[in-house]
Amino acid sequence: MNRELLSQLEKEGTPAYVFDLDVFRNRFAYLHNGIGLDTGMTFSMKANPFLTSTAAKIAEHIEVCSFGEFCLCRHLGIRPEKLLISGVLKKEEDAREMAGYGKDAALYTAESPDQMEILNACGKALGLTLEVLPRLSSGSQFGMDAETVKGLIAHRDQYPYLHIKGIHFFSGTQKKMLKKHTKEIAMLDAFLQSAEAETGYHLQMLEYGTGFGVPYFVDQKETVTTPESLAEFKALLAGMKWQGHKSVEMGRALAYSCGSYYTAVEDLKTTDGTNYVICDGGIHQLHYDGQLRGMYIPNIDVISTQQPGPEETYAICGSLCTTNDILVSGFKHTQLHKGDILVFGNTGAYSFYEGMSLFLSHELPAVWLVDQNGLQLARSRRETWMLNGAGCATIAE
Repeated sequence: MNRELLSQLEKEGTPAYVFDLDVFRNRFAYLHNGIGLDTGMTFSMKANPFLTSTAAKIAEHIEVCSFGEFCLCRHLGIRPEKLLISGVLKKEEDAREMAGYGKDAALYTAESPDQMEILNACGKALGLTLEVLPRLSSGSQFGMDAETVKGLIAHRDQYPYLHIKGIHFFSGTQKKMLKKHTKEIAMLDAFLQSAEAETGYHLQMLEYGTGFGVPYFVDQKETVTTPESLAEFKALLAGMKWQGHKSVEMGRALAYSCGSYYTAVEDLKTTDGTNYVICDGGIHQLHYDGQLRGMYIPNIDVISTQQPGPEETYAICGSLCTTNDILVSGFKHTQLHKGDILVFGNTGAYSFYEGMSLFLSHELPAVWLVDQNGLQLARSRRETWMLNGAGCATIAE
């Protein structure tokens, strides 16, 4: 497979992303087994939309956080009952279109009373009762405070075309210690019990965004996703006094390990004693959460046809016209050569599209999907210059 992949990379060129679907499936199974199969698993497709079709076959839901993500799911034929239609803002016209597809089979989150009104209007237009999860805020701009959510539940008769099924909660990502989850689950348990006691209404479901942290760099190890920590997390959920269906959302923790980023060495030079490698990629295409001017070393493999030489220390840089374009500042390896390919690991989540993709009108890299059945080109390399200029819209189309 590696030979086939390298052969295709030579034809299609670098930089390129490669996502291993078998690694993703195995990671999903590992995490689901760890937290308990009676707990639902939702895949947050914003972590990597190229995994959506695969995830839809194994996840309880696919979290959709924008109208664009919804359009992608509709194009892929994702069934309505698989969709958890979330997002900070649902515009009325978008909400109507999404509800027209999802109908009463999908789940919808509500970020505010106004968003509840919009969803209620959608249900009325369809003559259906939509399943809604009001979002409980963690103290940020997302969601509503506890009293507002309780007020919506208490006055649910004002939304005759909505069924409040439960609540949605997410407080952030890269949580690397279970202390945060322990506090959140205790808070959610207390809220759910008090909401039911005060309103006389049973909430059937908790959708909880875990925000599990992952290790990106060579000196880091898994913490919250070790077997021991997952067992502890499972016990936290099982220990809740509130009784209902629990579903957990994951994006980064599910997808990060399935991706690799391939970029070729195009130039080498030594300036004031520093060995610089210039690659055809850059920080506009590669991002690790927590990385700062290449201070931390991710997992990097080198594919080379040259004989190994002495060990050197390199600053690996991209091809952008900015001094910030440093992928790694202190990479130790046997002598690198022009034409070598650097393979950055753990790029399956966010990394590939959190950068400034359109900066300097560089091309978008190719995307490959691989599993035991073979190799598939999911997206060819694409030029972006026509997206950055007035009067180029027809070329872009």
